[in-house]
Parts: sequence; structure tokens; C-alpha cells
Amino acid sequence: MAKAYPAVLLLENKRAIVVGGGSVAERKVKGLLECAADVTIVSPRITEGLQALVRESQCAWKKKCYEGSDVQDAEIVFAATDDEEVNARVFHDATEARLMVNVADRPELCSFYLPSVLRRGSLSIAVSTQGASPLLARRIRLQLEERFSARYEGYVDLLQSVRDTVNGEVAEQDRMAFWEAATDGRILELLEDGDAQAAEVRLQELVSSYSA
Repeated sequence: MAKAYPAVLLLENKRAIVVGGGSVAERKVKGLLECAADVTIVSPRITEGLQALVRESQCAWKKKCYEGSDVQDAEIVFAATDDEEVNARVFHDATEARLMVNVADRPELCSFYLPSVLRRGSLSIAVSTQGASPLLARRIRLQLEERFSARYEGYVDLLQSVRDTVNGEVAEQDRMAFWEAATDGRILELLEDGDAQAAEVRLQELVSSYSA
């Protein structure tokens, strides 16, 4: 099997089609909505959870069986039905239209895989086995949760808060040294100890010391 090329997709306002209305489709829809995608479900029936999202106008619902024309306006496609024939048709139609497509539990019918993801605010850590064993990916992600605490959310936000300043005030040849110092663990340790103010002061001191 060829190696997969890791990437982070930005799906805000991108048109996503989810074919299927069961629990698996619901998970796909919720994940897409977290990324601000423009989601349309295609299925004769959907779960109560999906119905609630539709009522709240968080996504659209085509209450019908899948047809090839349903992917025409899509930018990314997901198939999550319990009908293998329908899933195969979705894959074929999306591939013909040169669209990215993922068929649940069928890695051979995917142009991309969905990893198990650990999120800490803007920090995302994805684990993938290229469809070989989603359970193993999940187990590894759970181990990573113990290593990367919730404090990383504030840590990444703090680093982001000075990025523009660093790019504007720190000489290009010194920026790598600055980021090495900012991420050497001392600021994170202060956050882990619950001292966010001291962490911010330490980071600002570093910015000042490296500024031109």
C-alpha cells in the first residue's frame, strides 16, 4: 500500500455531502460542523440527533435516496450507509467528479482516511493506521491524552498571541532561537502549575530579549 500524505483540511464554508442517516453518519456530520463546513445529509431517514441539527439549521437534509447528482455541488463527500451498493456508487460518482471521498469502514473505497484526533484548542494530534485498525489508532490517541493535558490549549493560544509580534520585531535569523526558547517546556510548566500570569510574563520577557 502506498503511503498516505498527511494533511490538515480547512473546511470552513466548504460544501460537504454525507450520504446516510445513521449513527455513523451522525458522527461524521458533527465532526464536519465542528470545522464549520456547510453540510448536507442525503438519506430517506436520519437519527433523532441529526433531526435536531436540521431543526436548528446547522445542516441541510435531502430526504431521499442517493442519486449521482447529489455530489455535483460537493467539495468533499462521505458515505456512511448500511448499503454496500449505495456506498460503492457514492465512491464511483465522487471519484468520477474528482472529489475527495471517504466511505465508512471501507478503506479501499476512500481517497482519504479519517484519523483518530486529539484536540487541545488549536492543537490537533491525528493518529492514522490508513484504515488498517481504527481501534489501534483510538488506543494510541487515548495514550496521547494522558501525555498532552488540557493545559496545552492555553499554551498554544499563548504562543499564537505573540506570533505577529515576533514576525514583526524579531530578526528573521533569530526567530528559530526564540521559538526554541518559547517551547522548551518552562512556559508550559508554569501553565501546568496553574500560573498563567507567570507564563505570560515569561513569554513577553522572551519577546523583549529577542526583539531587534
